[in-house]
Amino acid sequence: MSATNQRTWQRYRVGHFLCTVQLDPLADRRRTEGQHELGSLARRLIGLMDSHRLPTTWAVSDPAHSAATALILRSAVEHELAILGDSYWLGPAAGRTRFARELARRVLQARTAGLHVASLVPRVATIEQQIDLVVKQRISAICGVAVPQPSRQLPSPRALHYGVWEFPVSRNLPVTSTWLSRGGWATWRRIRCAAREAATFHVLIDAPAISQEGRRAEKTIAWLMRRVAELRDRGLVDVQTLRTAASRLASVPAPAPQQSILRAA
Repeated sequence: MSATNQRTWQRYRVGHFLCTVQLDPLADRRRTEGQHELGSLARRLIGLMDSHRLPTTWAVSDPAHSAATALILRSAVEHELAILGDSYWLGPAAGRTRFARELARRVLQARTAGLHVASLVPRVATIEQQIDLVVKQRISAICGVAVPQPSRQLPSPRALHYGVWEFPVSRNLPVTSTWLSRGGWATWRRIRCAAREAATFHVLIDAPAISQEGRRAEKTIAWLMRRVAELRDRGLVDVQTLRTAASRLASVPAPAPQQSILRAA
């Protein structure tokens, strides 16, 4: 392949990088100590993404009332606010009726406040059995919940229903291994691989866990985001939010005819 053709290939077949940040702690830990430090960390993470111009999906329990919402809205970067779901209202223990009620309440309050909410980040369980309720609220992007498995091939986004896309997580951060030995470098190698293969790489950052681990984990995030920004500046990756990635894929036809999803709430 000539140099000219190689440059053309990189220009039109680029990788896609998605970053989702869970900003809120688990429901049963929201009144514990450390909330002030978590709020400070959220401000630093937002500032980090702003400094590198990296659009990010920020998942909070209630976008209309989150302390982070104002900071995100003030940014010049096209970030996204998403709804973060936990076991209180999402998953087998919560039940279908509570899921329908709580999702509708959060979406309505956010949109009444002028927030464009189109993504859901489940923390504990897939929402496939409740897809009709998700479609009803005009949610178009879902964050995957499965733990990433060690495999050379990166998981690809998949259509759950017409216009609703699930984005599997390629890497959870922070990682449990030592940053220099496996964690940070391994993540960086896989991001570069995604760029070469024009694949999608989705990082899920657990801010409360970063806060618990301290500045070393935070420095790992900063190092990786700087590298991602360099790839973006070279035209090798396109950085998107879950919402914009779903919009990009919206024209992809479903692999098989889909049955009616109408069910009672």
